[in-house]
Amino acid sequence: MNLGIENELLEFKKSTSELNEAIIDITAMLNKHGKGTLYFGVRNNGDICGMDISESTTRDVSRKIYEQIKPQIYPTIEIMRIEDKNVIKVCFNGNQKPYSADGRYYKRVADESRKVAPSELTEMILSTNYTNWENQASDNTIDDIDENQLQLFHAKSISSGRLPYMQYDKVELLSRLHLIADDGIHLNNAGKLLFSNKNPITIKLAVFATNEKQTFIDINPIKGNIFILIEECEKYIKKHMNWEAKIVNFERIETPEIPLDALREILINSFAHANYLSLSKHEIDIHPSKIAIYNPGSFPDGYTPEDFVNKNLSSKVRNELICEVLFKCNAVETWGTGFRKTYTLCNKNAIKLYYEKEYDGFWFYFLRNFPLVIKSTTANYITNDNSPILSELEKLVLDEIKANPCITRASLSKIAYRNVRTIQRIIDSLKKKNIIERVGSNKTGYWIVKI
Repeated sequence: MNLGIENELLEFKKSTSELNEAIIDITAMLNKHGKGTLYFGVRNNGDICGMDISESTTRDVSRKIYEQIKPQIYPTIEIMRIEDKNVIKVCFNGNQKPYSADGRYYKRVADESRKVAPSELTEMILSTNYTNWENQASDNTIDDIDENQLQLFHAKSISSGRLPYMQYDKVELLSRLHLIADDGIHLNNAGKLLFSNKNPITIKLAVFATNEKQTFIDINPIKGNIFILIEECEKYIKKHMNWEAKIVNFERIETPEIPLDALREILINSFAHANYLSLSKHEIDIHPSKIAIYNPGSFPDGYTPEDFVNKNLSSKVRNELICEVLFKCNAVETWGTGFRKTYTLCNKNAIKLYYEKEYDGFWFYFLRNFPLVIKSTTANYITNDNSPILSELEKLVLDEIKANPCITRASLSKIAYRNVRTIQRIIDSLKKKNIIERVGSNKTGYWIVKI
């Protein structure tokens, strides 16, 4: 008989002479999954070899586990008879990680147990403390709710069919979503992050002049709850990315350089799976060659985003309440499918993407696609659809003029966070490129956009 192959939840030892190694494997499985099974009397390949078992054998195993593993666990130890051979089966579980074996910490990776790095140990401790953090009472009360966002959520969730029909009632809805603390007065931490009007989360937004984080064109840290920040971050990215404009059947069609749905998936993933006890913050950096989104929550150890794309893996959920609320309003489809959707969209549109781990989070990068640039006989640089190339600031000013032809330089200055003199230079540049034209006086006139 063969018991299969070793994996992250299963380990084989030929005899209790390997008890010290078994202790390490038990702590590694506890630290990774909180449970596991170990057999004595079984070879590494799963074949039964059996072993001699005396009256004290199981007591020795139990005592060693009790003395060497901290915090202490109480496994189930069973003598089994398989094919006329004796084996010992040890089943164990625990939810007080990190667990140590003689003061050393280990983590299970595939069928091996390896030492935990200091940074991983810190993350493990934070993760353990984080387990019930969503449900703990926050410093915000039910009266601190962003009513507008909660009502929008209510409408979207019912229309998506993921929330049974109910008349809008703030307290009843929050209670149904399990976002009220046990005292019935305060929001729990998940409720605060999702719907508080006290701006519980900060995200750093920036546009850089180069691919290094040195000279920035725009920097704009903003605060809000999860729903507000998702909306504002989408607006910021859309404003600072490239768009291809084509006229089809007399209709202007604009296509983003990176699929918006792909960016949105990673953006929502960042808020859904972040570690909100981490000292680092959410961040979006827009460089000339890439758009980077930072998630202050470590990626599951031993996995990559490609694993969730190519393998049938279940999602590793850090914030179950937050994810459940985002699911109900159709912000996410199902847990664990966001990366697959992102990679599919990017592959379809020839967009390259990659990720990088950091100590307490990870970056997700989208490489930007730029239109072909050629030089015309008039020395004006144009794109392959004959539209002038614009800087990010020129695009911003042009978009605002399109939206409001009567907009003033003072208003543009406030929107772009630039002084009036800089705005005037941008306007002069757009006029020189024959993109805009002024009609009437400076006080009573308006702008015409020629492209």
